[in-house]
Amino acid sequence: MTAYFGDGHCPAPGGAGKDLVSFLLRAEIEGRKLTDEHINGTLRLLLTAGIDTTWSMIGICLWHLASHIDDRRRLVAEPDLIPTAVEEFLRAYAPSTVAREIVKDTEHRGCPVKAGQMIMLPLGAANRDSAIFPEPDRVIIDRAQNGHATLGLGIDRCLGSNLARMEINVALEEWLKVFPEFANSPGADLAWSVGTIRRPHQLPFTIG
Repeated sequence: MTAYFGDGHCPAPGGAGKDLVSFLLRAEIEGRKLTDEHINGTLRLLLTAGIDTTWSMIGICLWHLASHIDDRRRLVAEPDLIPTAVEEFLRAYAPSTVAREIVKDTEHRGCPVKAGQMIMLPLGAANRDSAIFPEPDRVIIDRAQNGHATLGLGIDRCLGSNLARMEINVALEEWLKVFPEFANSPGADLAWSVGTIRRPHQLPFTIG
């Protein structure tokens, strides 16, 4: 399938034409404009993907820092290390599991799969490959080499990956400025979500 993007076939509201909605309105696939259903579905996907995954990852980062005093205090003392730490949190706690549909009968390592079946691909599993990541089960907030797969790779890289990184970094920077001392509340139950996005349902913290 080849996609073509025209110049001004559909003027954008207000005349700007540089926003994502205008881009989709002008887009053509094999000479045909996208249907309203296609555009609506794409925008819904982007909205959901841009909210659920990011706030889940922010919560996971805070949970880790509340559970690991040395890491939290180091980031408070060395805020320039936060972007590196965020990459390690993304690697170690990848929140997303991607679903894919099998398009033809096949077999993988002795496991048969049939066309039409759905499989789940936990991206975080690739991040625990000891051939790529030394001490893969340990969270090392200053890990220098970190080519994790949490945000996708190659042409399948997440469209909002850089925005997600920025949001997580800013959230941690601002939180640690205001709340440098916090920990999980003693005896509090921490429930985690199930499904394609993993996150703590709530974070019972003791501040100070």
